[in-house]
Parts: sequence; structure tokens; C-alpha cells
Amino acid sequence: MTKRKAVMSAGELESQDSPVLAVMKYYGSPLTRDEYLAVSYLGAVSPKDEIPADVEETFPEQFRRATLLDSPAVSKEVQ
Repeated sequence: MTKRKAVMSAGELESQDSPVLAVMKYYGSPLTRDEYLAVSYLGAVSPKDEIPADVEETFPEQFRRATLLDSPAVSKEVQ
């Protein structure tokens, strides 16, 4: 079993096919998990709400909770 990469390249992130991500980019929305949830669920879900794992798997990589938790810190000072 191969370990999934915690960080994707900019090209890999850009190539993800997500209508929600496309709308966010079109309107210049911040590319954050909170904003993704607000747009995706039309504000009907709070960032603190638990999202089922099978639903999380459909999110673009940079908005998945597991990716955010597994990503290494940029430096020891930024933690």
C-alpha cells in the first residue's frame, strides 16, 4: 500500500475538476476550507460540522480535513 502524498503540486491542484472550486476562482473567493464549505453547501453547513469521510473524499484535495491535518508545517516557527 502506497502512502498518499500530504502536499500536491500547484499543477495537480489546478487540474482538479470541481464546479465549486471553479465558481470560487471565478468570483475571486478565498480558497479556504471554510469558504469551500460555505459555497458548496450554500451556507447550510458550519465549518465545525462533522462531514462524513465518504463525502470528504469528493472534495478537492486542498479542502479535505485529512490533508489539512497531515500537511507538514512550513518551518518550525510556523506551527
